[in-house]
Amino acid sequence: MTKGTSEKYNDSCLKIFALISLFSKGETKFEDVIKLFADENGKVAQISNVTLNKYMNTLKIFGIDVRKKKGIYYLHKMPFSITLEESELRAVALMKSALAFMVNSKIKKELSLFIEELEKRYDYKTKQLDTVVKNTRSYDLTFYFMKFKKQIAECEKYCQEGNKLYISYINQGNQEIRIDCDPLEVKYNKDSVLFSVYSPRDAQVFDIPVESILSINLISKNQKIKSKKCTAVKFKLRGNLAKSYKLREWEQSEGYDENGWLTIINSGEDFAELANRLFKYNINCVVISPKYLKTQVSKMIDETLKNYL
Repeated sequence: MTKGTSEKYNDSCLKIFALISLFSKGETKFEDVIKLFADENGKVAQISNVTLNKYMNTLKIFGIDVRKKKGIYYLHKMPFSITLEESELRAVALMKSALAFMVNSKIKKELSLFIEELEKRYDYKTKQLDTVVKNTRSYDLTFYFMKFKKQIAECEKYCQEGNKLYISYINQGNQEIRIDCDPLEVKYNKDSVLFSVYSPRDAQVFDIPVESILSINLISKNQKIKSKKCTAVKFKLRGNLAKSYKLREWEQSEGYDENGWLTIINSGEDFAELANRLFKYNINCVVISPKYLKTQVSKMIDETLKNYL
């Protein structure tokens, strides 16, 4: 008796999962749903309609909202479903388009997986709205950026490597400018791509349109660049470290956030020296900006981990 009950229970569970799988694929016809309750010969008993209603009620109990309209079932909402507004869907569309011209990297892979998981959780209303958004306007940013794909990849590489650069470019006044600089990050601004660099001589950050760059050359590591000061670095501290931390004369505090992190702005310490210092703070420190320093600290962590593999 127990064995019979167990088999029946297992069969019911399998049908529940089969229904969820079927509905998750999109709009489903009634005849396809009822086939799940057919016997070994493929025949559907009249009583199956009553049985189907019981299963549909079971799905509803577990927060799975399936609706029927003109003989078509559609999955309206799952317990983990999310609802997005049109403006939010447009932002997702922009991110998806941006993936087309991003260089292959960990960030690109993570962003791609994030969007994929996000779209899986759209409720029915959001899926319908997403279709409208995609059909009403093109978000193919490759129209603007694909011709700069090679330059973008090179600039991203310079940022990852962190070597000092000598850049020649044309400014808005149609003048050729030459600067010694540290690479920071690649920025995307409307219909332009900007290579953000820091010039120690000018103590200033320059956002250079990639299409205006004439040449980029590496500066020898042995060649010194006279520096006024480094660009501002923002990092956060927590725990006892935050409580006992003493600000340097070139630092200022933005106070604690709601999660107990103390934000520090450092405007006068060499990148290499600062990176070494922040690295020692371990998990109690997070570098917020610039991207170059975040990458440098990340590399230091990766190199340390290799010693334990």
